[in-house]
Amino acid sequence: MKSDCLSVLKSVGQIVEERNKRLLEKLLLSSISQYVNFDALILLHKPRHADNPYLEVSLSMPEDAYKNRLKTIRHADGAVHIHEDDAIKQCLNTSQPLFLNVNGGHRAIFPIIVHHEVVAILDLYTQNFPDSHQQMVMGFMHIYRNFVEVLYDNEHDTLTGLLNRKTFDERLNDFFAGSSHGSNPDYTLENDLRQPNKEHNHWVGIIDIDHFKKINDQFGHIFGDEVLLLFAGILKKDFRNSDLLFRFGGEEFVVFLLNISEQEAFNKFDGFRQSLEQTIFPQIDTLTVSIGITKIDTQFHSTKLLEQADQALYYAKEHGRNQVCNYHHLIKAGELNTLKIDNKIDLF
Repeated sequence: MKSDCLSVLKSVGQIVEERNKRLLEKLLLSSISQYVNFDALILLHKPRHADNPYLEVSLSMPEDAYKNRLKTIRHADGAVHIHEDDAIKQCLNTSQPLFLNVNGGHRAIFPIIVHHEVVAILDLYTQNFPDSHQQMVMGFMHIYRNFVEVLYDNEHDTLTGLLNRKTFDERLNDFFAGSSHGSNPDYTLENDLRQPNKEHNHWVGIIDIDHFKKINDQFGHIFGDEVLLLFAGILKKDFRNSDLLFRFGGEEFVVFLLNISEQEAFNKFDGFRQSLEQTIFPQIDTLTVSIGITKIDTQFHSTKLLEQADQALYYAKEHGRNQVCNYHHLIKAGELNTLKIDNKIDLF
């Protein structure tokens, strides 16, 4: 009994020490798996935008356990989407755990609630689920939820709910230098992504709202904040759940597009630009953006990556605004020149 208590405390200690959300999810499932008999553990996340009628499989033990239990659709970006069955809908609507008898076994669905909103659910299948196991699962999830809330507050911009500048720096470093996370020194963001094929890469875009200073000057900063909120909502709706959205500062935003071809990346950014242009905003009617994009190449320093996207952005702003400019196309067309100096850092 004493060894069991020490083992549980060790699992709890691993969870509270972790500061990376993806590894925190893995620790949650692995901790539950040590103390609860199960046939399947499936962690499902709600999409970033509420209008999307699906959940996304985040983790599963065993790896493909969801295939014969949930109705799945493989998305074009490689993510596994599932349609909500009646049990999942009930859990989402009531924000309460749900216990069912299924095919002679048990199914338990637990909501994961962050800041009073269900953001994910744990779908558990087992042949035997006594009260002690139910309490164990709920205990681990309570600890997990508390730390997810702390992580969320630390990583997100308070106004828009997008990832903040501090988190941007951390995620960008993950693509480079192979920074370690928690108990897994081999973890990097790129290791944890579906690996791109020869036609797919990761892309970064810097988005700047055109003439935003005029909005603040004419209508005040409170109205400007409302515009930023509406802008962020369109950003969340138009980009994929797997993409990373940041408020870089003021009216500047950054998007990481993961595992996508060059043409698809351009189409995504330009589609957002058009969607924004067609949206009617109170008082100001229309809003436009200038966007600079570049491919994430880990052979170069992260500073160069931002310089490339920034150069493309300023080219867009200096040549009429309301457009998407691809750094690599500008280089090929001779619109931007690269100057190399002795320390091999590229300047423009």
